[in-house]
Amino acid sequence: MDYKELLIKFSEGKETPKEREFLKNTIGKFVRQRGKEESFKRRWGDDYVKDLLSEIRIRIISRKKFLEERAFVNWKYFLSIINSCLIEFYQELRSSQEVPYEKVRNPKTEENNRSVEETDIFAYEENVEEKIEAEEFYENMLRFLEERDYPILCYYLCKEFQKDCKKPEGLSEANLYKRWERLKKKLRDYLTYEPSAEAMKYFIDRFLSEVCKKLGYILN
Repeated sequence: MDYKELLIKFSEGKETPKEREFLKNTIGKFVRQRGKEESFKRRWGDDYVKDLLSEIRIRIISRKKFLEERAFVNWKYFLSIINSCLIEFYQELRSSQEVPYEKVRNPKTEENNRSVEETDIFAYEENVEEKIEAEEFYENMLRFLEERDYPILCYYLCKEFQKDCKKPEGLSEANLYKRWERLKKKLRDYLTYEPSAEAMKYFIDRFLSEVCKKLGYILN
């Protein structure tokens, strides 16, 4: 999915209520993935996402020209914009924050010489972007796929990654193959970007365990 249009619309205040809700949910999820929700609540209250959204809009406005020049904005780059905006927001406010005494005694980290406050809130957590992308990709795929696609996808994924697979009833191998080819084309037309290897692995593992096994297409 290309997030360029969404970010430009957001910078102009032209996003739909649904798009605004998506942005709020993404920001909230992004903060929770880092386990920093309570830190934000202590500083800005329960409605901190609303404040962050307003601040992010201001910062995206300053990036609008750069965004317009980009051909494509993928999910990972979209998250990096949000992350950089959140860091900037915190850096502006940190001078007014209360810092525990033990942190005041050692205000710089040895690793990169940044202030402890910044590191505490936005320390990089390995693979967090990949995790969010993988979950988002899985959710998008489930919304896109129809239930009639499940037997075909389960059968071919199971054949590739499992052992004891149940063949969908009432379909010959030839018909299964034709439907599989149609499904692959349908997926290619839907996906406007190439998902990462991590996102694909996450989708396959979770789809096999949560959908295919439940429907009885994995026998062991």
